[in-house]
Amino acid sequence: MASSDNGLWPAPVRPLARAVLRLWARTGWKTATRYATVERLAPKLATEMMKTRLPDGSVMKCDFTDIVPRQIYFGGLFEPIESYLFLKLLEPGMTVFDIGANCGQYTLLAAHAIGPNGSVHGFEPLPYTFEVLSENVRLNNLDNVILNQAALWKENSHLTLGRDPDKMASSGQWSAGYATIDPAPVVVPAIRLDDYVRDHAITRLDMIKIDIEGSEPFVLEGGQETIARFKPMFLMELNRRTLGLMNWTPQRLFLELKRYGYRAFDVGPSLRRSGERTDFEGIKFANVIFHMKDLPAAVTSGWDRRGVKRWACSGW
Repeated sequence: MASSDNGLWPAPVRPLARAVLRLWARTGWKTATRYATVERLAPKLATEMMKTRLPDGSVMKCDFTDIVPRQIYFGGLFEPIESYLFLKLLEPGMTVFDIGANCGQYTLLAAHAIGPNGSVHGFEPLPYTFEVLSENVRLNNLDNVILNQAALWKENSHLTLGRDPDKMASSGQWSAGYATIDPAPVVVPAIRLDDYVRDHAITRLDMIKIDIEGSEPFVLEGGQETIARFKPMFLMELNRRTLGLMNWTPQRLFLELKRYGYRAFDVGPSLRRSGERTDFEGIKFANVIFHMKDLPAAVTSGWDRRGVKRWACSGW
């Protein structure tokens, strides 16, 4: 199919192409190929933000120029397996922190799961991404969400963030580790987890979802009192490359959490490839649930990859 001079497909064709890509996602087949196809085609299929619905009915606006929202639009969710298990860990009344909230997928899912007696605190330091996050929260009339345009860090200060030179189009790739090599870094406010918890009179903290491109250890450093007091579960990304930019490794980070008594459940691409992990030496990338109590059976059994990926599209 020929595209126009600006790279966009002809306007009459775009809705059909979007529908076909979403139909593919519903099948759960060849997800790696579908993912790559979306990355290649999505920026050519819209000039404006497109609305979609998450499995729980939440409404989101998706910007096709950015990897996370375009994968949400065409796949139902970004990281569908992680999202599915994340929800299985939540209960009404919980307090959830979404650190690195991006456009708000996990914030919206958590807000509906924990209900009006719970609360979600979202942290997103980048100005444009924070605007998108705020709009998505407003679209869903969520009174149990508190948003913060700030990074969590080891001290109250300002933090300089840069982008991976190979992934400049992704809002999820900003990191303190790239600050010195990005020609256009951004300076954002940064706060300590312990200070935030004290200043907002937080009385419980049940779950922390955290994906901040290698800065995770410095959030832990600034939150030692909070972690020791509340012992929250974590859904955390461990990325050897970005941690290495900050002079950390996945194994060192695991040992830091193990000191508090945490265990690790490695979330793989299927149930068979998920499970308890006691050693992160040599691992390049993992999304991990860190927990102290035994995980519910709904996390450790009873789900399959294709079923979860079809569930991810169930809000359409």
